[in-house]
Amino acid sequence: MTIGEALKSLRLHAGMTQTQTAAGIVTESFYSKVERGVHAIDANILINAWC
Repeated sequence: MTIGEALKSLRLHAGMTQTQTAAGIVTESFYSKVERGVHAIDANILINAWC
């Protein structure tokens, strides 16, 4: 499973949209590309966003 797949699974399980998940962290466009595997995301961004 890729990071993007894991993020999408967690997001859907939480009942959130990409817009809600990305809010205040990265742009919705960038987040969408992370889920699709087009862009990578820094681990520090993920840690800071979820803590």
